[in-house]
Amino acid sequence: MRLAALAAAFLFAFAPSAAAQTPAPPPAAGDQRVTFGVRPATATAPDNRASLGYSATPGAVVKDFVAVSNVGTTPVTLKIYASDAFNTPEGGFDLLAAGKPSVDVGAWTHAEKPSVSVAPRSVSIVPFTLTIPANATPGDHAAGIVAALTTEQTGANGQKVAVEQRVGARIYLRVTGDLTPRLAITGLTGSYAATPFGRGDATVSYTVRNTGNTRLSGKQRVSVSTPWGSTVDGEALPPLPELLPGGLVKVTTTVRGLLPAGWLDATVHVDPAPAPGFTDVVQPAEESVTLSAVPWAALGVLAVLALGVFAVLFARRRRRRTPVVPAEEVTEHAAAL
Repeated sequence: MRLAALAAAFLFAFAPSAAAQTPAPPPAAGDQRVTFGVRPATATAPDNRASLGYSATPGAVVKDFVAVSNVGTTPVTLKIYASDAFNTPEGGFDLLAAGKPSVDVGAWTHAEKPSVSVAPRSVSIVPFTLTIPANATPGDHAAGIVAALTTEQTGANGQKVAVEQRVGARIYLRVTGDLTPRLAITGLTGSYAATPFGRGDATVSYTVRNTGNTRLSGKQRVSVSTPWGSTVDGEALPPLPELLPGGLVKVTTTVRGLLPAGWLDATVHVDPAPAPGFTDVVQPAEESVTLSAVPWAALGVLAVLALGVFAVLFARRRRRRTPVVPAEEVTEHAAAL
C-alpha cells in the first residue's frame, strides 16, 4: 500500500538573517543529499526582501519573482505552487497541507511554471502572478509560494511512503479598504493552589485571538490583585507571535507567592502591535477572572484543632457536673446497715 506523507519544515522568516541571505555551504564530496531553497527575487537574481509583501486594491494584478536555488551536487526538479497560510495553536506560521485546496492568496497566486529543474549549485528565477479578486475583503491576507520535492521512501513496515519536502517564501497582501485591527482575550480561566500555611500560586490560562482583519503581534502581562488592593505581577511573558486575521495563540502562566485572601482577581492585559511597516492604531485588550483562594487545608487543620479543644472543654465540664456524696452521709449509711 502506498502512503502519502508531508514531511520537513518550512523556511519562512520575518526578517533578514544570515540563514536567509547566505546560501547553505556546499555538501562534502560524494554527498548526494538534496538541499534547496526559495526566496524573493528580481527578474535576474535573488534580492534582500525578507518576504513578498504587497498593498493593492481589489482587482489589481501583481507580478513578481522568486529564486529557487539548488545547493546540492545533483540536479533537482521541484514543484512550484502557492498555499494559504494560517496560525498553529502555538501561534506559528504554517501552510495548508499539500493537496488541500486554498481559497485565499494561495488560490490567487500562480507560478509561470508548475515545476522547475535546477542544476547543481545554481539558481532558477520563477515568475509568478498574484491576481486579486474584485470582491477581495479589506485587510491582511497571507500565503506562501512553495518549492517542493517528493521522494519515495520505505517505512519500517516495508510500505512505500511518498514524502514531500518543501520550503517557501511568505506572501503578505494588504487589500485596501476599512481596517479593523483588534485582538481579543477569550477562554480566560484561573485556579489557586494553596499550601497548608503560607502563600500559594495561581495558574491562569487564556487565548489571544485576532478578531480583526490585520496582522498583529503585541505584548502581554498577567497580574493578580487581592481584595485589599495589593497586586502581584506574573513572570515576564514572551511577546505574542504575529497573528494572522482569525489566528490565535493559547497561553498558560503562573503567578506565585499569593496570600489566600478568600478570592483573587486575575487580569490579563495585551498591548497589540501592528505589522512592521504599518502604523495601525489598536486598542489594548484586557479581561479579568475571579479565583477562589480559600486555604481549605489550613482551615481543615484549624477545624480539627478546634474540635479537639472543644472535646477537652466538654469533658471537663461534664466532670464538674458529676454530684459528690459527703463523707458524713456515707458513714451514717454504713452504721445503719
